[in-house]
Amino acid sequence: DSEDLYVTNILYERETTKREATGGEVAELVWKLCLAHSASYETADLFMTLVFELRRLSLEALRALWQRSSFKCRDNWQPLIDAVPSCATEACVVLMKDLIASGEVEEDKVEYFFWSFTFVSNPTSGMIESLAPLLKSPRASQSCFLGVTALVHRFCSAHSSCDGVPAVQSVMRTLGKFLGGNCTVQDSEHLSKMQLVLKAVGNAGLAAASLAPALSSCASLRSHPLEIRLAAVQAFRRIPCSVRVRDLLPEVTE
Repeated sequence: DSEDLYVTNILYERETTKREATGGEVAELVWKLCLAHSASYETADLFMTLVFELRRLSLEALRALWQRSSFKCRDNWQPLIDAVPSCATEACVVLMKDLIASGEVEEDKVEYFFWSFTFVSNPTSGMIESLAPLLKSPRASQSCFLGVTALVHRFCSAHSSCDGVPAVQSVMRTLGKFLGGNCTVQDSEHLSKMQLVLKAVGNAGLAAASLAPALSSCASLRSHPLEIRLAAVQAFRRIPCSVRVRDLLPEVTE
């Protein structure tokens, strides 16, 4: 019947049920994945089932599961560490933040975690609140800045008053401190970091409106390297027209 048809995407989806998964059931799934042949249909089905079951676990249950089932299979594969980024619940995002902050996962997996944030379809303020402190780390990478701000952008696209959400304000305050008012840089290393921060500000979208005056200063100072001035202009790309970009950049277009 055509009335039963609807348009969807190809992301991991399954009809929701009220039954809650238990940590023991999910741990058993991880074991089954380790025992299954790596290139079989059974493995693909088990992996998708693992993702769906992770979505039903609380943060407490996820943490307990990690302690119990974060082992590597005989072929060095860690099913749980690959499944958590596809889970996309607040509990899974907080678990990933915990693992990143504690250094429990290898660098390539940390990057995988950060890039997965760009695909979270229903971000929450709790996710952003959890991830915001990672931006302050001296080791914060490009994927950290862009992954977190992509999450902010998607959240703000769904919440018109997101600039009043404390978690969003925390992220933008951190980025604003990096800008320092006018994006002054001392050396080439600082220049690269400033370019990354400006890219992250632009990536944040609607939330970046609060930093428009600072971006204007960054773009207008003729003493700044051209790369910084251009990056500051590009950071306006998702800021609403109501901020009156032309008024904020009187000297740049002259």
